[in-house]
Amino acid sequence: MFTFRMADDVSAECLFERLRAFQPRAPDAVEVARNITARINSRLSSHDKHIRQSTLDKLWSKQSSYIQTLITILENTRDTATSTYITSILRETLCLKQGRGRKNSVAIEMQGLKKKETKKNGKENKALFIKKVNNVARQQCAQQFISVNGTQVILRTLVNTQCKRDSNVGTEVMLQDLVWIVAALAPKDPKFAMKVRMIGCVRTMHLIFKGHYTDNKLIFPLLVIIKQLSKNSVTTSILIRDGIVATYERVLVSLGYIPTARLRLCLDAIDYFSKNKVCCMQIVKTGLVAVLLRVFDRWDRYEGRMRLKICAHILQTLQHLCNIKAGRRALCTKKHVQILHRFCSQCPDEPEFDGVLARVCSVITLCLKHQALPVPNSSPAIFNLNPILKGTNTSWPCHEDEDDAANSDTKTVNSDLDDDEPDLDIVGIEDFPDIDSDGQEINSERNNDSEKGNKTSESIQSSLWISPNERDTEDLKKYYIYFKEFGSYNKQIRQVKSRSNSRGSILEEFLNQSSGSKNVSSSLNLSLCAILSSNDYERVSEPHTSVFQCCNRIQESSSFTSNSSLKIYKDISKYSLFQTVYCVIASRVRSVIPFVKVAYPDMTGGQSLNHPEPLNKMERAACRSKLLSCVDKAINPESYLNEVVYDLDQLCTATASDGSSQKSTDSVLLTNTDEQEISKANTFPTRLSFESRFESGNLRKAIQVGPREYDLILMPDVNSPKRHQWFYFEVRNMQEGRPYIFNIVNCEKSDSQFNFGMKPVLYSVKEAISGKPGWVRAGSDICYYRNSYHYANQKSHNKCYLTVTFNIEFPHTNDVCYIAYHFPFTYSMLMTRIMQWSLQLPLGTYLRAEALCYSLNNNEVPLLTITAEDSTSNPIVDRDVIFLTARVHPGESNASWVMDGTLRCLLSDSANAAAIRSKYVFKIVPMLNVEGVINGW
Repeated sequence: MFTFRMADDVSAECLFERLRAFQPRAPDAVEVARNITARINSRLSSHDKHIRQSTLDKLWSKQSSYIQTLITILENTRDTATSTYITSILRETLCLKQGRGRKNSVAIEMQGLKKKETKKNGKENKALFIKKVNNVARQQCAQQFISVNGTQVILRTLVNTQCKRDSNVGTEVMLQDLVWIVAALAPKDPKFAMKVRMIGCVRTMHLIFKGHYTDNKLIFPLLVIIKQLSKNSVTTSILIRDGIVATYERVLVSLGYIPTARLRLCLDAIDYFSKNKVCCMQIVKTGLVAVLLRVFDRWDRYEGRMRLKICAHILQTLQHLCNIKAGRRALCTKKHVQILHRFCSQCPDEPEFDGVLARVCSVITLCLKHQALPVPNSSPAIFNLNPILKGTNTSWPCHEDEDDAANSDTKTVNSDLDDDEPDLDIVGIEDFPDIDSDGQEINSERNNDSEKGNKTSESIQSSLWISPNERDTEDLKKYYIYFKEFGSYNKQIRQVKSRSNSRGSILEEFLNQSSGSKNVSSSLNLSLCAILSSNDYERVSEPHTSVFQCCNRIQESSSFTSNSSLKIYKDISKYSLFQTVYCVIASRVRSVIPFVKVAYPDMTGGQSLNHPEPLNKMERAACRSKLLSCVDKAINPESYLNEVVYDLDQLCTATASDGSSQKSTDSVLLTNTDEQEISKANTFPTRLSFESRFESGNLRKAIQVGPREYDLILMPDVNSPKRHQWFYFEVRNMQEGRPYIFNIVNCEKSDSQFNFGMKPVLYSVKEAISGKPGWVRAGSDICYYRNSYHYANQKSHNKCYLTVTFNIEFPHTNDVCYIAYHFPFTYSMLMTRIMQWSLQLPLGTYLRAEALCYSLNNNEVPLLTITAEDSTSNPIVDRDVIFLTARVHPGESNASWVMDGTLRCLLSDSANAAAIRSKYVFKIVPMLNVEGVINGW
């Protein structure tokens, strides 16, 4: 037996070597090439497995170049018989014959049913192993075939064969072999569609497909080829213009409703084609929509994974059709909606059908009449930017985007930009130029400074809008004031020059470049403008007035001896309680929409459990029920309550009509009366009461749609109709032990952490008073899905909002509770904690809090400097600088909690904290987007 196999191997190798030898003169030696290829083909079609396998092994061998030889002969020969033999050889080499894959899958299923018998029978195991090895070899051979430009040769041969087609049987057989070879190469060649287009045979493929869609021998490979072409946008456009949609309509009718791989491939290709809007129009015109829904209506007759795949492809196509008006009109007929709704009511309660059900509900909501949110398009938070942009080339409102154009009302609800810049205390004469060493230099430059000192505040405000790319080194010198712990400007220059071993001070680069300049006053103009009041800055800008004199005057009027220069702490006693300090600071914070109270959780410190809480386990039955309820609400809105119980737009309008404005720092103190409210007698009202007009609060509208169900609408960003994520609101008048359903219906992100176990947080005032942790994770039946509300602007009118829904059982009756996206961390809480830390510093700790800048609404952006005190053995100038920032996105309050822990660590009295402070200077901006945090965006 071994000798016989060796003879087969030698015989096969001799044939291929002879073919290679005749390759250079193949056009002349037609008979020889025909005979050799015929003999190789006969070996591959032999019933003897050993002969067939030995021949395939030679072709699959990586070391041999027999594949290259066959490609070269096929490209050069003009003999039809030789080409037919070569295409047959390549088909055997690259792909399985029709039907073998099905038998193989049956064998694998039988293997699972007869596991014990398979273990006993070693032959079956060996046969399966050989098949797997052969499949791997075929794939490797296909990659080699593609790498030597075999795809182009096969495509050109296919075009030539199609052009000279006649009644010759050999030509028809060759065409079949070529189609199967192309089908085997198409999924493996990443540039297949481009190669087909470059050779110019896209329409040829469609022509072959159109002429053979009833041919059982060719329909499967043709479907594979057209599917690969449908993945490319250019070839898709060519095929659509060539009438591919009408061809597919006939193919679907001929295939019927039997769930086969052919039907799946056909629907998969239609799914890809429907991404093109022109194709969607043709699908509607040819009546293919009705055919697709008839196939979908027979979903219960299909079995296994094929049923899920067929349904998924059809539903994806229907979703694409909903992007055009004609598609929505075609789907919105009573018959078609009934088919989809019938699936919702009959869908099996199995996990694998959840995705299909979600798609069906999405199609229903998309094809129904567009429903806008029951709120105005523009945000109730409107902020006038014209005073800020005065003197620049920018104008507001900006109509570049249609979303922004919708908010063209320049009315200001609450703006204090016309107020004078508030006074700011500046600490320490030593933080500014030395009186002995630098005073003479400053006085000597007084005449030069007088010209630049005549700048008006308007021109300096305009200079704030200079692009960072246009700023030079002289401009950067203005920021040295934020590094006062390194000494005065000239002292910093001398210290940098005297350092024998530079370790990368953040000031060194621009100080070295500008050490020859003595113009201190001009370099400080911009930074002083940011931290001084308007009156103080005007005095600085006056001729014959030095910067040092102005700083001395501010220092004398300072009411603080601590190392904080933040104006929000003015006249606050250091002996006050946390709640008192918080209320005072919150009252001084400037907001776009006026606040009416202080939230109880923030006033008391916002404590929560100190251990991890369990994630939410999604209940499929509950999510299905809520999803179907959303669809039913879209179809039958009149059967639900629609009573507005909270409307922020109306409250803002009433406030504006009363003539009330943003409270100044001397306004009435904001407080909280929740403890008094919960002690009142129970009234058992029929609906909940809501409130969100407090710091970081966000709730625009609450609509009662059921006995204990509420649709909630979030407030968008200022001057914008979009960007909704963060929510934080108060709830009253609840009853204990009854589940309340909250549906936040204008979410925008396509996915959410609520799908992965996240829960909202709940704060109960009664629980907190009794000594239990305030903030806890709460909620059940949490789902996140697309609803029937559409975007109002024209650009995104086909997009729908999403809903996050959750059930909450409140722990007490007549309680005051707060619900939020995540544990809130407000701007006032940060400022209160900074004051606390500044009064409880460990020995030898240096902490300075100052205003980095002011927000558009005149709120301070704090900058903290943390290090150890300066000493001769460990001078500050030798320490490295670390820069930390947080809360760029206001809705991500977890960043503030991380920063809070970082600051607690750095300011603690532990040995590690002391070692870190002695080695580094920390520059920390704990909250960058203060306006977003304050106003709840």
